[in-house]
Amino acid sequence: MIEYVARRLAQGVFVLFLVSLLTFFLINLAPGGPSSLIDFQSTAAEREARMRQYGLDRPVQERYLTWLAGAVRGDLGRSINQGLPVSRLLAQRLPITLTLGGTALVLAALFGIVLGVTAALQRDRWPDHLIGSVATLGMSTPSFWLGILAIIVFAVNFGWLPAAGNASIGRAFDLGDRLRHLVLPAGVLAFSLMPNVIRTTRAAVLETRAADYVRTARAKGLVERVVLVKHTMRNALVPVVAMLGLIATVLFSGSVVIESVFGWAGVGRLAIEAANGRDYPVILGVTLLAGTIVVTVNLLVDLLYAVIDPRIRHD
Repeated sequence: MIEYVARRLAQGVFVLFLVSLLTFFLINLAPGGPSSLIDFQSTAAEREARMRQYGLDRPVQERYLTWLAGAVRGDLGRSINQGLPVSRLLAQRLPITLTLGGTALVLAALFGIVLGVTAALQRDRWPDHLIGSVATLGMSTPSFWLGILAIIVFAVNFGWLPAAGNASIGRAFDLGDRLRHLVLPAGVLAFSLMPNVIRTTRAAVLETRAADYVRTARAKGLVERVVLVKHTMRNALVPVVAMLGLIATVLFSGSVVIESVFGWAGVGRLAIEAANGRDYPVILGVTLLAGTIVVTVNLLVDLLYAVIDPRIRHD
């Protein structure tokens, strides 16, 4: 197990190296890259000073090695627009995104598994059809449109929940206030993620219930609840965990839309601001952070396989 984890960590580091390499060179070599920050209508002295400021007077490979050496030490450079260290900006925004994404993932997992199991146990009956319709609605409805609709209904018309932000402006930390601001964005994001969990759970439970060892358990006289919990769900959870891991890896991109709609100052919104403002150090930092999250989630999912099903070994 230790050798497996070490090998996966080495692979993850190599993947992050490739991500940083491709992102850096694409940004620097594509039209509209950092060279577009230079005003070529200014004087030669001003252009030269600007080139030195952004390191554009050096070859691109040298700039990459300098940036990579700093990234290894945790120094991702400074934001062009805000003048702050990129690592500090990410540290400020990441907890907000993790709160939103983590809450949405937990809600999607809980409701998705429960509804998926219910649909499997009630196969071809009205609960199965109803849950299938809900899943289809969640997959076909754009999250930004659902977010706007939720704001109109629950914030504007009824006034039950705040429309934007992750906390009330000028108010001291209040857990109740933070939770009220979390309900709408996390609920909308979870509703968009839940259909895949429902479909995967339903299919896994139906396949597992048809297995020989489940029929043998029933033949031994075990009650259906024990058969479901001990024999069916334990084996059906492997593909469900795989789907949750996949959702977690794309959750970062999904939160970009939700953060924009609900005005959450997370990493997703920071990425949009950086792209609009051509803040290339921030774009690089966000990309590297996203890659790190994907590598970490994939490793955790692989380790969870062995916990759920002892037959799966990592040698």
